[in-house]
Parts: sequence; C-alpha cells; structure tokens
Amino acid sequence: MVFKRLPVVLLCLGLVPAGVRAATPEETQSQLQTVQQTLAQSNAKVSDITAALAAALKAQSDISERLVALGGKIREQQAAAAESDARLRQLEGQSVTLASDLAAKSDELSSLLAGLQRLQQNPPPALVVEPGNVLEALRGAMMFGAVVPDFSAKAKDLKARLDELQAIRDATVDERQRQAEAMQALNASQDELQNLQRQKKAFAEAAQQNLAAEKANAAALADKAKSLQQLLADLQKAREAEEQRKSAEAKAAADAAAKAEAERQAALQRSLAPLSTQKGKLTYPVAGSLIKSFGDDTGLGTKLDGLAIATPANAAVTAPVDGKVEFAGNFRSYGQLLILNAGEGYLVLLAGMKQISAEMGQVVRMGEPVGVMGDGPSTLTLLGDETDHSHPIFYVEFRRDNAPVDSTPWWAAGRKEAMK
Repeated sequence: MVFKRLPVVLLCLGLVPAGVRAATPEETQSQLQTVQQTLAQSNAKVSDITAALAAALKAQSDISERLVALGGKIREQQAAAAESDARLRQLEGQSVTLASDLAAKSDELSSLLAGLQRLQQNPPPALVVEPGNVLEALRGAMMFGAVVPDFSAKAKDLKARLDELQAIRDATVDERQRQAEAMQALNASQDELQNLQRQKKAFAEAAQQNLAAEKANAAALADKAKSLQQLLADLQKAREAEEQRKSAEAKAAADAAAKAEAERQAALQRSLAPLSTQKGKLTYPVAGSLIKSFGDDTGLGTKLDGLAIATPANAAVTAPVDGKVEFAGNFRSYGQLLILNAGEGYLVLLAGMKQISAEMGQVVRMGEPVGVMGDGPSTLTLLGDETDHSHPIFYVEFRRDNAPVDSTPWWAAGRKEAMK
C-alpha cells in the first residue's frame, strides 16, 4: 500500500510535475539496473585507462632515457662534423699554399728543364772519342759535374712537392667523404629525435584526455545512480546488499585511480635532482665556444647576467638540469626563451634558439633535447656587441629567488670550451 501512495505523496510535495505519470517501481528498477551496469562499465574503463596511463608513464620514462642518450650522440656527431670541417680547411689551406709556392717557382723550374734538355743534346766530349780536345773535355766535365748535382737536387725537390700536393688532394677527397657520412648519420639521429619527441607528447595527451573523459562520465552516472537509489530506498530493501557490493567495487576503482594518479605525480618528480647538489657536474647545453661570462660587458652599458656561447649552425640544445618547463616561447630581447624550474628557488633561462621542442608544464631530464639553434647570426638583442657575429649565439642564465646567480661553479671543471 505504501508503494501505491508514494506517487501521490511526491506529487503533493512538488517532486513530480502535475500531469506527468510517475514511474512504476518496475520501470525505476529497470532504470537503476541500466545506470548501474553503465557505471560498472565506466569504472572498468577508468581502471583500464589508469593502467594504460601507468604503462604510458613508464614508456615516457623509457623515451626520456633514449632522448638523453640520443642528445649526447647528436652532440658527439656535431662535434665530429666540426672537427672534420676544421681539418678540411687546414688541408685546403696547405694545398693552396703549396700550389702558390710551385707557381712562384715556375721560372726556376723552366730553367731547370731547359738546362737538362741542353745537356742531353750537347753532352761534354769524351777523351776517348776526342783525345785532341783535352781542354774542352775537361771544361765540359767540370761544368757537367757542377751543374748536374744542382739540377738533380732541384728535380727531387720538385717531385717531392708534387707528391705532397697530390697526397693533400687525396686526403681532402677522403675527408669530404667522411664528412658526408657523418652529416648523413647526424640527419638520421635528428629525425629519430623528432619522432621520439612526438611519441612522448602523444602518450601523455592521449592518456590524460581519455582518463578525464571517463572520470567525468563515471561521476555523472554515479550522481544519477545515487538519486535513483534514494527513490528506491523504501521500495526495494532487498537490493541493499547488491548496491553495497557495487558501491565497494566503485570505491576500489576510485582508490586505484587515486593511487595511480599519486604514483604518476611522484614519477614526474622522482628524477629532479636538486640543483644545489650539482655544482661542478653540469655540461653546457650546446656545443660551441664560450665568448662571454657572467659579469662581462654586454656592449649596451650593462653587465651580463649569464653565459654566451657561439655555436655551430643547427646545433642541438639539451636541458642542463632536471626541471619543469615554466615558459616556452618568444620574449622580448631574449627571442625564443625556455625557462626551467629546477627547484629550491632556482630558475634556468635558455635563449637564442631557433626552435623549442619542450612544452609548458612538461618535466624534462638533464641531457634531454629541448631545442635547436639556427643557421645564421645571433638574434639576441641583449648582446649589443655580438649581433654581427657570424655564428648563432646561445645564452644561459641561472636565477634564484628572481636574482641572477653566477653559474660558473656549476659547470664541469670550469671549462672554457663548450664541447667544441
């Protein structure tokens, strides 16, 4: 009887609009079962996506390790290419010098060849053949004895120089072949780097989007199920045990999701080594030559707050520290600027790049590629006297509590060269 009076009571209380037929207990029970089945499926999806997210996080960690290794490989290849280029310039310089030297002595060489031809055509008379011309024979022999050793020495010197020129040209051809092979390997490594970076970004985006959508869906279904359960509380006491079981399952799934999320956050932070413990251990972020240090004149009437490095064209830039990307983009006189939060109040500013591959909010590890330099002169306007430099210029600055800090003690062995 209570069941029959319930729609009337609800109508009187204003919970059911007038003129609308109240759902029967059977219809409400069917709706509840449908919602609960959907909720169970959604919870299962949350668990699956959470597990997939954990797997994706591990894959991200593996990719990060591969990125660090690949970053070092690219820097070695770029350093080898730079050394090969220097050797080529040296060989070409030797070739030009030797060719010029031979050209300058062309008159002397012509005289040498003419003299040898004359001796061949008019040899000195032999005493046996012309015994009466003794004086002429003696004079001819004395002249031949004096001239031939000089001609012979000059001929040997000429042959040695020609052989040296040919050897230099052969070495130049071999060096150009090695340089072409090195550049081919470098291009392959850079293609692999871009592919790994795309994979890492796709892993995180896909897993986060799927998990957020399913969590929202599960929350909506849970709210709907709760209201239906309230409606059926007085109608079907027998279902309490079943609902409690399903509620426990939902709680277990939520706890698993919360645990996975906590593990994900912990994993993002576990690789962050405190910057205060890294003094004397850091490697410069890019290959090149150190051209300005902390406190040097910028050429604009101010002192430099960081380090400036002249780099090869298209050089890879790696993260010098573990940190979270606080900013990535163009900013005033810095051009393309990347800011890493290294913890303990430290910020690391990286500028002068043509392109930045790291994203805001991303956690990067020391040695992981984060950008690439351009192939022309510097675009940094904060270095007034270096704007016409023939090489790209990279800038790195340490700050603590928003005040510039001399980063010199952090770089390994206080090196003056940034991995030439």
